[in-house]
Order: sequence, then C-alpha cells, then structure tokens
Amino acid sequence: MSIEKKKFASGEILIKPIGKIDVTNTSELEKEVNAEIDNITYLTIDLSEVNYISSIGLRAFLAFQKKLQSKDKMIIINVKPEVLEIFKMVGFDKVLNIE
Repeated sequence: MSIEKKKFASGEILIKPIGKIDVTNTSELEKEVNAEIDNITYLTIDLSEVNYISSIGLRAFLAFQKKLQSKDKMIIINVKPEVLEIFKMVGFDKVLNIE
C-alpha cells in the first residue's frame, strides 16, 4: 500500500491509501494520520483506490474518529462497493461518516 497525503490551509487533510489495508500496512496508515491528527480540523479518507480493508484497518478508522472526538470531523469518501460491503457487514456504515 502507498499513501497520498494532501494538506489544506483550512486545517483539513486528505489521506488516500492505494491498495489493500490489512495487518501488513495498517501501522503505516496510522503513522501518517497520527502524525497530523492533533493539528487538523477535518480528516477526509479517500478509498477510491482501496480494494480490501481488514478488521485492523477498520479499527484504525474508529481510532481516528475517536481522536478527532466527533463523527463530523472525519469523512470516508469514494468507497468501492466491495469495500462498502465490509463496512456494512460489521455495522461501521452506521458509526463512521461514509459518502
């Protein structure tokens, strides 16, 4: 997995992982987000290039949201149907802000 990251003057950060999010690389994603999370007002995660996410990746998303202390400060966008199905299977589509 590789990660594209863009920062905006508004305090927003856009994270775009490319590839699978699983046990072998979730720590890399956490490192990228956690390095910025205390200094941002909004986190957008673009999953347009992600074909699979494991439970450890899902837990990382919950941790990001908890650190931001609000569902309204994080959004997950461009989720492929096969990945959205994983979110739905575990009920995360009700917990996370997914568009």
